[in-house]
Amino acid sequence: MAINKNSNVYIITYTVVMVVIVGALLATLATWLKPKQDANVLNEQKVSIMKAFGEADANFDEVVTMGRVAGGKFTTIDKSNAQDVQAVFDLLGNRKELGEAKDNLPIFKFEKDGASKYVLPIVGKGLWGDIWGYVSLYVVDGKLKISGIVMDHAGETPGLGAEITTPGVQGAFADKVLYDAKGEFAVRMQKGGAQNEHQVDAITGGTKTCDGVNDMLEISITKYKSFLDTLTAAVAEDTTAAEDAATVEEQPAAEENNNVEPENKEE
Repeated sequence: MAINKNSNVYIITYTVVMVVIVGALLATLATWLKPKQDANVLNEQKVSIMKAFGEADANFDEVVTMGRVAGGKFTTIDKSNAQDVQAVFDLLGNRKELGEAKDNLPIFKFEKDGASKYVLPIVGKGLWGDIWGYVSLYVVDGKLKISGIVMDHAGETPGLGAEITTPGVQGAFADKVLYDAKGEFAVRMQKGGAQNEHQVDAITGGTKTCDGVNDMLEISITKYKSFLDTLTAAVAEDTTAAEDAATVEEQPAAEENNNVEPENKEE
């Protein structure tokens, strides 16, 4: 019996069979590729963190200390605990959950030549969608400064808001001071051009994206403020201790000079 390929039954049956076959193949392929996709995402996260540190060529697993900040305290994560490590990177990949997190926040530490830098994840909203990245902070001369920043976006306008991903824009944040003399968060992309040590030139034509970056930085970094305050306080204590030690060393020398008997003068 010949099959009528023009009949509705044949067309529907053929379509269903093809959909099932193609769907099964796609599901199998997705399952097979998922470990590789997850590995690529994890590697991209690590590379971005190292770029924020300014150490793009360094190996994340060898030089970075992972941690969480809770109640203003830094708690180190044991890298041998795969579950805890994966939980951190899963949170980094879930921008909605990360943006809503208030405590137990992920943080990364890198030490070099006796100095420490800390990278914090940042998330926010641009003109057309999510913006996110990592910002590296350090303390110098008693001030918290940005040492580096990496930003990305979901759909900002090419040539305008999308410029936040360029080295020129990101490099302009280097050495910007986080807080002003009143202790208020002061880093921002300033329309009309930077006017002080806190500001960065805004992107011409990208005002909404720049506003999103400003909000992203302030909101994300402020969550860590109680911990960041401990960093500046520790530097202040070290400076005071060094000054006191120098004073103590000077005192015996001064006393020794005072105790020297004057030479007898000839009459």
